[in-house]
Amino acid sequence: MKKKVLATFAALSVVTSVGFASPLTDYSAGKTAIDLNFRNSDINVTGGGVSPDYDKKYNLDWGITTGLGNKFAIQYNGYNAKSKDTTFISSIESTKVKTQEFNVLYQLNKNVSVYAGSIKVKGSVTDVGNSTTYTADDKSKIQFGLVGSTKIAEKTTAYASLAVASDITNWKIGVSQEIAPNLEFNLDYRNMKVKDVEFVSGGNSYDVKSKGLGYGVTYKF
Repeated sequence: MKKKVLATFAALSVVTSVGFASPLTDYSAGKTAIDLNFRNSDINVTGGGVSPDYDKKYNLDWGITTGLGNKFAIQYNGYNAKSKDTTFISSIESTKVKTQEFNVLYQLNKNVSVYAGSIKVKGSVTDVGNSTTYTADDKSKIQFGLVGSTKIAEKTTAYASLAVASDITNWKIGVSQEIAPNLEFNLDYRNMKVKDVEFVSGGNSYDVKSKGLGYGVTYKF
């Protein structure tokens, strides 16, 4: 049981990666975008003799991007994910994952930016039946990415992002609609794949897939 829950958390901890809502396109000093989004992801883990699939639950992710001028911007993203209590054959479990990201972006042109950043992930898996919580060590990774957007109507923008790290791919596509001055509604789809995730709990490797829809708002000022 302990091996199973640790493996599942560890796999989840590396699938949480950078997420953009409607991107900030003006990197002038002080220009800022604040993102608030609800996400309902389907997460599957395969390997080590287990294939758990946790029940979906909406959670809030957020971010802030601020222009520095000279085509540079900085960004913070946070995501606190928690699954519903999920019933397996021999246990009932839930999972918590907290991710913090700090990124530096450089604008190649009005619609495309590249970025590099650090990700810190920590969390736990709880065996609800015996009230036991297994806490994983913090994980830190470096990733690189590309984000772009384009107008498809006067008040509608299509956007996409791609992030890569060792054995990790993470892409997202979405559409935003201006609903008030400086306020946009976002709808997006994210797909992540992680290969050969290994943990000290058993030496097995795991492949992880995470996909799902998200929606929320972006305020720019």
